[in-house]
Amino acid sequence: MKNLLPVLIILTSSGCVDLGRVGMHPELKTAYFDGRQHEVINCLYSAALNQHLSLMRGDPYPDGSERYNLQDANFEDVAWIDVSTFSNKQTSVNFFYAPHAPDVTAAISAMVSQCKK
Repeated sequence: MKNLLPVLIILTSSGCVDLGRVGMHPELKTAYFDGRQHEVINCLYSAALNQHLSLMRGDPYPDGSERYNLQDANFEDVAWIDVSTFSNKQTSVNFFYAPHAPDVTAAISAMVSQCKK
């Protein structure tokens, strides 16, 4: 009984994390774009809408990189996106998504293609 109380406290304080469709072991796709960070983010917003998805901004990283969740029509996270400045006029974007989600893979590829033009 003595050991039960600390276990209950730990379980109730740890909570649950909703990983959406991304899962515990996501795939990673990195893309490099010619353009400043804010320009690439604006393009990704438009590209996501064209794929019937939305970008939801998360908390920024201390180094100025931006974090986003790519969500489907049910507001479920289908990918995590990290956007950072790569050089003076280039931006790198990391897409983390479920490894067995062909619809998400196709949507991300289409977004990358649209923003590389």
